[in-house]
Amino acid sequence: MRYLPLLLLILLFSCSTEEDKYPDMAVFSPDMEGKFTFKEIEPVPTYYRDTDKYVFFLTNNSIADARVLIYNKASKKLIKTLALPNNQIRIDTSGSIYGYDEKQGKTFKYVSPAFKLTYLETVSLEYVSDANMEKKYASEIKNQQLKGDALYDFLEDKRYEILEEDVINGLRCITELDKSNTAIAHYKNKEIYLEQSNYLYRGTIIKSKLNGVTDCMPSNYELDKKSYFSASPLDQFDYVTLDYNFKGSNHYVMSVNSENLYYYELKLNKQSTKFKFPLVINNVVNLEDKVIFEVANKYYEVSVME
Repeated sequence: MRYLPLLLLILLFSCSTEEDKYPDMAVFSPDMEGKFTFKEIEPVPTYYRDTDKYVFFLTNNSIADARVLIYNKASKKLIKTLALPNNQIRIDTSGSIYGYDEKQGKTFKYVSPAFKLTYLETVSLEYVSDANMEKKYASEIKNQQLKGDALYDFLEDKRYEILEEDVINGLRCITELDKSNTAIAHYKNKEIYLEQSNYLYRGTIIKSKLNGVTDCMPSNYELDKKSYFSASPLDQFDYVTLDYNFKGSNHYVMSVNSENLYYYELKLNKQSTKFKFPLVINNVVNLEDKVIFEVANKYYEVSVME
């Protein structure tokens, strides 16, 4: 570890840097001169997931009132806008939406194609915790004088027997949620929201039984680097690395950061302009007939002056 600063110095000086390739080019600013206007707007739903039939646009974490916009993938028509308790959701290949409502303490599901709201049955696996298992089998533990590894193995065997009957048998796949130690167990004719789902992964016997159980097929990201409604009018045509610098609180934890400069060309309605910026500018999505940029966590609707 004592040679880490030296290695970082070698790395730093081995990295080549460049100068600004276009010093006369304007730096992006919402009020910069030209034929375009950049109106700051509230954050908008951006591309999140897609399936064979649907495309989903979701608000980001800065939105107090989360919502998801659902489009018909083929026709590009808006089907439905759903209000959400938060934007921590999962979407499966059929287009059904899963999430957890903290206020109601329930797991919700919007079932495609009608996207009707339902709530799932909740089952907590806390009843197979060590403490509860020791209470349940207190007489057997006492009679067999179980301690240490012997007690551990006994509890694992009993936990497996219970979970196999109550949860694992018939289990098709699992959808893990963002909420810690929670998951949705999918069966042929029902779905159950599991709290303390970590008990499904304790012990080699249980893990081996789950070998054939996979994560449920999620929706995909096919449109993640594309513009769904139309081709992006923004093109990053060049960039340079201007400088490297150290970042770290002490000599054991250090990293090298680079300072970059990105060059863009914007073409819209037969008008064009070029500009540069030290951060990546994202053409969030040409949401229907709007062109929206995300710049340094701010959103701008782009239009041509008349």
